[in-house]
Amino acid sequence: MLNRDLIGYRLPVFTELVSAAELAAFAAAVGVAAPGPDEGAPPTFMKVLEGRNDSSRHIMQTVLGADLAHILHAEQHFEYLAPIRAGMRVQVARRIADIYERRRGALEFVSIETTFSNDEGEVLGRSRQLVLVRHPKEEA
Repeated sequence: MLNRDLIGYRLPVFTELVSAAELAAFAAAVGVAAPGPDEGAPPTFMKVLEGRNDSSRHIMQTVLGADLAHILHAEQHFEYLAPIRAGMRVQVARRIADIYERRRGALEFVSIETTFSNDEGEVLGRSRQLVLVRHPKEEA
């Protein structure tokens, strides 16, 4: 069982510089046109930023001690508040928002929230990720 005392745990904030080249590469990967200098990043680009330094794998394996063989990315939601553009420095703040169980503890869910802000502190967007941890029954 995962340690519920870690609900609310905040990882260190890290900063990422967004480049035009990585926006173009991401756009190509998802099949959309690369954004121009005055256009924002393609939808879901925030996932690239949150995955760099303190990825969900790090949270699940190192912080929570979950066995990666038993986890599954279950959901991802994004809230877009302001465009993320090439040349911006984006602060990425992640926290464990909730841990709860289903099926009498056979399944646990970890909710991870991420906030993306610019250098002025303006919130650019948020994401909420739900990760499933399956606890298999002991072999008899």
